Amino acid sequence: MRYRWQLGVGAAGLACALAMGSMAAHAPAADQPSVEARLQKLEDEAAIRQRLQDYMGVLAARDWDTYVTYFTDDAALVMPEGTVVGLAAIRERMATASERMAQAAEGKPRRRQADLLSVQSLKVNGDGAMSTSRFVFIRETEDIRFRVGGSGLYIDKWRRGADGVWRISERIVDYDMLPGVPQIPRPVRQDK
Repeated sequence: MRYRWQLGVGAAGLACALAMGSMAAHAPAADQPSVEARLQKLEDEAAIRQRLQDYMGVLAARDWDTYVTYFTDDAALVMPEGTVVGLAAIRERMATASERMAQAAEGKPRRRQADLLSVQSLKVNGDGAMSTSRFVFIRETEDIRFRVGGSGLYIDKWRRGADGVWRISERIVDYDMLPGVPQIPRPVRQDK
């Protein structure tokens, strides 16, 4: 009986020592960000990911007034056909492209489509962030098949506004699969 008691005390002591060692191993080092800073970074990343997800719905709805709320007042939209700066210019660019697409589709049956987005990288640094997202536009063809209608990368610089909302301050649209549209060179960009 005495042997079992000693084994129990020994096991409890070992468990205590392991727990304390585990706590010490998980304590942040002096040069690591605080728990609050790490939590804020995770919240910021989640907010940007949600903005990107919501953005795709706004893009599909062709709601250009809401679309521009995803950008800062001085935002630049860089596309193969040129760069536009400012909310009014971005809205005009998207509305004009939408009108061209609507005219091209006029009189044709409405086809199914899906616009997909996946975030490939996201780095938050204070009130600035960088993200790279892959977009794929899938379209139904006349023979009831589906094909990629366009694909590429959104390379975004983000800025947190005074209201706490993350907005795109620069977007580079780099198509890698769009008939008739050349790829644009990817600039080397620095984090803020």
